[in-house]
Amino acid sequence: MRKVACIVLLIALLTSLIYPSYLSGNSIVRDRHVVIVAVTQLSNGSYSGVSADLYVRVTCPGSGHVYVETLPLTQLDLQASTRIAALVASRVAGIDINSCDYYASVRAEAPIIGGPSASGVTAVAFTSALLNLPLREDVVMTGMIMPDGSIGPVGGLKAKLEAAASRGAKVFLVPYGQTKDVDYVVVTERRGSLIIQRAQQVVVDLVDYGRKLGVNVVPVANVYDALNIFTGGVFKAPDVSNVSYLIGGISPSLDPVFKLWINDLTSEISKYVYLGDSIKDSALGTLRGAAATYVRNLISNIESSIRTAVSNGRELENSGLLYAASSTYFQALIYAKWRYYLLNTLLNNTYPNYLATSINTSAYSVINRVHRLLSDGIDLASLSVVANVLERAYDSILYLNTSINSQGIDMVTYYLALADARAYTAKLWLGLINYRSVGILIKPEYIKDMATYIQSLAYNLYSYIIALSSSASLPSEVLSEAYSRYSLMASLDNYLDVFAVGLSALSYMHVTLATTFVSDLSSSIEMLNKTISTSLTLLNEFTPIDAIMYMELASTYSSEPQYQLYMLSRLSMLLATYMTLLKSITGGGNPTTSTEIQACTPVITMTKTVTQTTCPTAEAGKSMPDLQSLNRVSAAIAIILLAVVAVLLILSKTAPPTKGP
Repeated sequence: MRKVACIVLLIALLTSLIYPSYLSGNSIVRDRHVVIVAVTQLSNGSYSGVSADLYVRVTCPGSGHVYVETLPLTQLDLQASTRIAALVASRVAGIDINSCDYYASVRAEAPIIGGPSASGVTAVAFTSALLNLPLREDVVMTGMIMPDGSIGPVGGLKAKLEAAASRGAKVFLVPYGQTKDVDYVVVTERRGSLIIQRAQQVVVDLVDYGRKLGVNVVPVANVYDALNIFTGGVFKAPDVSNVSYLIGGISPSLDPVFKLWINDLTSEISKYVYLGDSIKDSALGTLRGAAATYVRNLISNIESSIRTAVSNGRELENSGLLYAASSTYFQALIYAKWRYYLLNTLLNNTYPNYLATSINTSAYSVINRVHRLLSDGIDLASLSVVANVLERAYDSILYLNTSINSQGIDMVTYYLALADARAYTAKLWLGLINYRSVGILIKPEYIKDMATYIQSLAYNLYSYIIALSSSASLPSEVLSEAYSRYSLMASLDNYLDVFAVGLSALSYMHVTLATTFVSDLSSSIEMLNKTISTSLTLLNEFTPIDAIMYMELASTYSSEPQYQLYMLSRLSMLLATYMTLLKSITGGGNPTTSTEIQACTPVITMTKTVTQTTCPTAEAGKSMPDLQSLNRVSAAIAIILLAVVAVLLILSKTAPPTKGP
């Protein structure tokens, strides 16, 4: 019996060793190594470029865990940006992020600053590992990964280029629009007997400077562009030629909705203009001296703005740009409300308190209604609508708080008008929640996960922005908008609220970084348009309805690049979360069983073996041996051992019994 028990135990042991790697056919472990560049602060307070080594590993199957280690420790938390890199990589590879685990290890010789600026190449390395793509060793990249896969702007590019050149790079990838950098040189001036030294800004053309260093500087818009270069053209980005066709199929169906919105908005404008006219003379009659002159001029300017906005709205309406017309009428509504609230406050100084309470109640009624409507789940097509409703409702609350903290009745009443108008449009958007359905419900835990990713990345980006504040001139107005939404997001409990406000906070942070580091915002706008086109192509029939609206607005308001950049940034990130949620819902296996990979013409075998593709299988950097070959060897050895065990088992049953002493 002891011999039989040992044989059975041996069989069980062999089976346990063989099954995970061969019979399951789903296990992969792949490593990649890339050089990353960053900046480090010297003892004299100046900054210098430094290179480091990034090692990544993906193991599948897994549970979506992301592990990060750095040596030495960085000054920023890399967990959030690395998690976004894994999220983007899984989406590009066509799998559910929870089907694998992701590891990243940074090895540097000095403490580095700007950890998120390496997250773009981290996404490239993760994707390369998932799809088993080669990576060129002479390509180095900087830029932070955004949830939509776009490569966000970063600082210190001249120093990073020098660091890349020192590691033998032949190609240096930078974020779109960042082929120029600002450097500081010390200028010495003699004034009489005095010698004065001062720091002076110098614009550096990175393309020219890179050429002198023997490095080709190439801007990339998103992770798809970067993968194409890193893999030497093996990875092909999706064809975006049908984007206009996809959008054109949805746009006409929304025209009746926009016409209703226009009717509602123009009626509200007329109502508040009439109410203002009815009290104008009596309100202005309460003023004397300089105050009377200031308020009369202000009222005159507001009335001019109302007329201009209404005229522009009609022009857009006649041109068939109905959502853009709605947006312009919205501006007119703000001015009409402002005029009335200002005049009413002159007659009754307690009016703002009453109005603030009313607006607050209105905004929260919309928020609570959304929560009730979605208590049983949310349809995939409704998510983008919900995000827009909640964004506007919470904007209303933010502007209301700004009004309370403002000085002077002009600013108090302006922000009250803005808050009220924003709450009004939230109600308009609320009517679209069930307008279009694709019949797929999203599990709350999926959106909760996305909200967590967004919240973590917002914290990471804000920390990065603050770290840059000592060495870069940040746009205070845009940064203030980003901070107010970031702070609000941190105070929220509901995952849908965090999702909506977090997207808005990230978008303003993106605008902050672009305004700080990109000399021409049109480059960032072009980058986002490329990324949006790719997302729309991949979504196909699941295109959300607000894509048409935001793209129409972005085209109409091309003369206001910051506003245009914000809208495109928010749309692009919403599309990305939409794709990630869609993959979670429809199911995405690990890379060995995925039925479609957008990278390199896969040829899928449905047997229990590792998926074969037409891509090269050469591993870049310090990679693991090919597991399929190892599995074949293990299988052969296992079969031989099993045969031996079977023979021993048979002999043990047929041999004559041994006589005892």
